[in-house]
Amino acid sequence: MIRWLDMLLAQYNYLLRDRRETYEQVKAPKMGNYCNIRSQGEVCPLTCSVSKSSSVGYPWKKSQNNPRRSPYEIQSSTLPVLKKQRPWYKQIHSTVLQQMLRQLDVAFAKFFKGESKYPKPKRRSRFRSFKYSPGQGKIDENKIYLPGIGWMGFHNSRSIPDGFAMKSVTVRRKSRGWFVSVQIENKSVPLPPTKKTSEIRPDRVKGCDLGVRKLVSVSDGKTIQNPSNSKKYKRQARRLTLRQRAASRKKKGSSNRKKSFCLVASLHEKITNKRSACHWEVAKELTTGSDAIVFEDLNIKGMKSRCKPKPNDKGGYDRNGQSAKRGLNRVISDAAWGELIKKVEVMAGKSGIPVIKVNPRHTSQQCPRCHHISADNRKGEKFVCTECGYHDDADVNGAVNIRTRGLKKLGIDSTQLPWP
Repeated sequence: MIRWLDMLLAQYNYLLRDRRETYEQVKAPKMGNYCNIRSQGEVCPLTCSVSKSSSVGYPWKKSQNNPRRSPYEIQSSTLPVLKKQRPWYKQIHSTVLQQMLRQLDVAFAKFFKGESKYPKPKRRSRFRSFKYSPGQGKIDENKIYLPGIGWMGFHNSRSIPDGFAMKSVTVRRKSRGWFVSVQIENKSVPLPPTKKTSEIRPDRVKGCDLGVRKLVSVSDGKTIQNPSNSKKYKRQARRLTLRQRAASRKKKGSSNRKKSFCLVASLHEKITNKRSACHWEVAKELTTGSDAIVFEDLNIKGMKSRCKPKPNDKGGYDRNGQSAKRGLNRVISDAAWGELIKKVEVMAGKSGIPVIKVNPRHTSQQCPRCHHISADNRKGEKFVCTECGYHDDADVNGAVNIRTRGLKKLGIDSTQLPWP
């Protein structure tokens, strides 16, 4: 399986480079002899690919109705040639190679939709799984059959319910060993429809304010503390720092260095699993007894960006607060707001509960009673309106304003709500 990952990584990066260079060649053809400075190879626009997606495969179909192949089909046509030129690729099951091409195609599709950045070559530490297409794997109690590998024993943590069929099987390498995840499906189970506006009760809509000390503040007055502030988490963070410090002192390339970084990776995985489990519990708590959930539409990446430098008259730079902001960025990363919202959307989708995002501007400075906006209204964790005297917890007050904006976005009259 380790050998498979190495070969798949090499082929993934090769095909990624092929797609990038082919697209650049079509967009701006290179002309003349020795125009590629790095390789000193001759490139002529007459020999460039007829497809802007790939140059290693054949771009035309045999049928005349739709003669041009998709980028995935072009590169997939090279797999038989690959196995002839490099016989060691015959060890890998054909569907695993095809799913690797699907992964590359999905990465480009997300880029063109604006959902992700331009695909980059993957490192070995970032390419740690391979996937089988539906109908390939088999499970017999505590044994699983993986085509090309054979029957393997595994810990069956959850049995497949009756009526569900196995779909794709993903084998993943982690610091504590190898894991397999199985996707199952039962088409007879209908998905709950999303609730319509007429079915949403205003008093069952929850506004959620995300924070650092309090992970979530709900509009009904409840607050959920951030587990990153607990003593147990801080103890693990301290242990992680000590392990990283010890690993960095080991000689590069030594077996002790590998063992030390294995301990660091194992602790990272434990912290990640605990954070994920906490997020699922929070998602279940938020979706229970609610008809809609409203979040702030936060620009988390912008919140963690570096402070702008402040040049002075002496040719140097003044302090811009970046050293102090590092701690805030670390806490925001530990809270993982984006992952929490994704889990809430998954949990809410099972019950047909809509998840809405609103503009967070002035939600923590606006009074929900007189709608007065002022930076003086909030002092730390306390909110006191300078106009009408209304007071409340600052984060809960922000959650109330988020709920009000969410109701307005849904077209529901917020005056039906009882005053908090």
